Amino acid sequence: MVVAHTPGSWRLIYFDAPNRGEQVRILFYLASTPFVDVRVDPYPQGLDPYKKAAMGNASPLLGTDLCPAVTAPDGTHCVETAEIMRFVGQRVGMAPPAESEADARAMKLTLLAQALLNQVFYALLKPMVVRAIFERGLGERLGCVASLLNGRQATFLEKPRSKLARALPELEGALEASGGPYLCGAALTYADAAVFHVLNEVLAFKCFDKEELLKPYPLLCAFVSELERKTAGWIEKRVREHQMGIPSTIDFFAATNTPFPWSRVAKK
Repeated sequence: MVVAHTPGSWRLIYFDAPNRGEQVRILFYLASTPFVDVRVDPYPQGLDPYKKAAMGNASPLLGTDLCPAVTAPDGTHCVETAEIMRFVGQRVGMAPPAESEADARAMKLTLLAQALLNQVFYALLKPMVVRAIFERGLGERLGCVASLLNGRQATFLEKPRSKLARALPELEGALEASGGPYLCGAALTYADAAVFHVLNEVLAFKCFDKEELLKPYPLLCAFVSELERKTAGWIEKRVREHQMGIPSTIDFFAATNTPFPWSRVAKK
């Protein structure tokens, strides 16, 4: 069923998961801006009623048939994640002046966040979930069975780890150049929401040591800690209402997708 846009309100369309569209939710939260959080389900069929085949030119997906997608209070639609972040940021007071040098920097960092999502988060999502499924279903000692499906960790981890290792000093440099405490200076912007979201997810993966990775980057470490504090209310709400109280995204996916019936949890 399509959730129609209500004039005067923001609407976000995304799957019922804390993946790519979660940064938009975080942006709305940081901006203290109410929005209609349309969580389409099941994946991926839940998006079908919003696609062009179903809605024609009225589709809020603007011909992409992809989400996230947002609709502004005036009815304007926007797609493509980085563009959404800028589009929303400019309208909720979390963006540098349009066409400014700071605006270009914010978009560059937001695009870096999308690259980290693609090349680190999504690249490791399946191996991490498979590992968690076997550890949950068979116990830590038999969790090594996951390696038969994933392959050697050193092999599938090499490229994502390298991408993350290159990004961290770049983010530290951005904070130093801006004067901090945020990526574009003293005020929060959409870039902060985008970067924090992906770091918050990937640094929680068991294959990474968050403390060791951030140790050489004091400004970035402080940035992550500050955004953790600022988003704590949203994360708590998300875990309580949408993740059945399971804090870890990986553990949540493992619990709801495991083939082992004795460890499967059905989302209500």
